[in-house]
Amino acid sequence: MINNRHAILQEKYGTSYKWLAGFAVVIGLLTTIFSSTMITVALTDIMSAFDITQGSVQWMATGFLCASSVAMLTTSWFMRTLGARLTFMIASSLFIVGSFMGWLSPNFETLVAARILQGAGAGIIQPLSMALVFILFPPEVRGRAMGWFGMGVVLGPALGPLIGGIVTDALDWHTTFLVALPLSILSVILGFIFLPDRSKKEDVGQFNFVSFFLIMLGVGGLLSGLSNSQFHSFSHVTVFPNLCVSLIAFILFFRRELRSSQPLVQLDLFKSLIVVSTAMIGAFTSAGLFSSVYALPLFARSVQRMNATDAGLVLFPAGVALVIIFPIVGRLVDKLPAYKLIVVGQIVFIISMIILSFSTRDTGYLALAGWSLVSRVALGAIMPTNSTFSLSSVPPSHVTQASSAFNFIRMLGGTLGINLTALLITNRMAQHTTELKEMGRDVLADDSQIQIMTLTFQDSFLFTGLVFCLAIIPTLYIAYHTRRVGE
Repeated sequence: MINNRHAILQEKYGTSYKWLAGFAVVIGLLTTIFSSTMITVALTDIMSAFDITQGSVQWMATGFLCASSVAMLTTSWFMRTLGARLTFMIASSLFIVGSFMGWLSPNFETLVAARILQGAGAGIIQPLSMALVFILFPPEVRGRAMGWFGMGVVLGPALGPLIGGIVTDALDWHTTFLVALPLSILSVILGFIFLPDRSKKEDVGQFNFVSFFLIMLGVGGLLSGLSNSQFHSFSHVTVFPNLCVSLIAFILFFRRELRSSQPLVQLDLFKSLIVVSTAMIGAFTSAGLFSSVYALPLFARSVQRMNATDAGLVLFPAGVALVIIFPIVGRLVDKLPAYKLIVVGQIVFIISMIILSFSTRDTGYLALAGWSLVSRVALGAIMPTNSTFSLSSVPPSHVTQASSAFNFIRMLGGTLGINLTALLITNRMAQHTTELKEMGRDVLADDSQIQIMTLTFQDSFLFTGLVFCLAIIPTLYIAYHTRRVGE
């Protein structure tokens, strides 16, 4: 044994130890998600400050989510090599450095680099948090623990946009990078005190740098190609070659992982259609969440001409509803079949997005915030349910690797959701501008600009809802499998 810190902590704090350790990582998780959503209401200010377009500013969200998704794949190796405590310290340090860079950023490139550092730290923390829930808590209370864990996930979207809006209006967008630092420092202190070290000596092996490079190349090429397609044709040197490089990198990655003795991702986990189904649901859910979190504040600010604080208030009731619904769903997960909660959440989310697609400049605050709230309650029924069910579907010895893989797929889904939403907004804006020009309208006039943006965001909300319909397919398979096993 390298050390018996885990046993010592259990003896010292008794049954409350697992909750204290969980609280430490949830605070860290809350901080990272808090920061990721706080900046959304300040996007128009950043566009103005650096004289960039909506298509360019989405690289802030893309950089954060891309770094998060790739960094998640390192969590398993770090935990087995360094232990949960030191891994948490490293991830938190990356996040803190990125926050200071964002605060001091003199140009947009530095700002994107800061978001990448923040995303890398956040990416390591998220699967670490989920894995600890399954390591520390017995099966009969994991649903409840995952519900409280989920509160850390949703408190960020609840408070982030509102506080970000207040700080942006009262001070400036730079300061939003500093607001979460006290919480981050608190989580570092709590993690140092309560998190366990590596419990036993094992031959982990060297980190698979080749696979890590290939997955970075694959994700980076895919997102770069999609982003550049907003401004260039498919055959352009910044689009088609990037997508080709991405495809080749992914093929080489899967080929290497299947043959490697030290794989970065345990692909054997995905031989089960149940595991594949839960991963698909996670990806679609994340895509729907991040797409709507990205689009709603932009709609509020560009169409309804709200200030940053009011735009944050649109998302605030939805975030509060998630905070309330997660513990409730966590308890229901221990009592009801997972597929029932998931499919109800999916249907309600789709309906709310379709209704939001009729929003205009005259849509009242209660309607906009209300349907946003309904959509978040729907996602609140899906997220902890799917997370608990997915990790319950793999052997206990593979929980850490599965957590990293599931979170990678989930965050990649969120990244693609934002990129496709930004791409759709750019393309539909151009299409609606052309249509008004053909009608002889002055497209530079204020009324025309509002009409163009209204139609564009209506298309965006409808697209989000229709694409989310695909998530019902793997849920139906889970329902079929559950009923068959039950028989």
